[in-house]
Amino acid sequence: MTSNAVTSAALQTSETYLLFRSGARLLALPTRQARQVMPLGQLSPLPACGGSLLGLMGAQGRAVPVVNLSTLLGHLLGGMTGAAPQPDGTYLGLLCEHAGESLLLPIDEVIGNVNAGVPATQALVQETQLGDHHAALLGLGALTAAIAGRLQAV
Repeated sequence: MTSNAVTSAALQTSETYLLFRSGARLLALPTRQARQVMPLGQLSPLPACGGSLLGLMGAQGRAVPVVNLSTLLGHLLGGMTGAAPQPDGTYLGLLCEHAGESLLLPIDEVIGNVNAGVPATQALVQETQLGDHHAALLGLGALTAAIAGRLQAV
């Protein structure tokens, strides 16, 4: 094995990822950051958030920001559309957590879990191959940072 191959292998970590669909896009995040899938209930709107936040919703005894993925990531993911309602008219949300901060992501469906080795990144979105699936890997740290300024201004 060459030194470049060793360096490349050292930067990759094998991890389990949760695959889910939001709009037409297949997205993923490490399962260690996923807490639960739940129906999105009544949202409390937030003023002056520039559309990146849909509002706040109560989850696990806290007010949790609900991220508008299509607005926040649309330019990165080629016109990403928002999640659609379930047959009963409700919307689903994926409750996730990074460094003690919780977020709710509107989703259409959970596809499943896949184990894969992906190079570590701090990017908001990283297109990657996870097993048989091509997905956009979300960087929850970068996503939290992207909306933090909007929450502080409210």
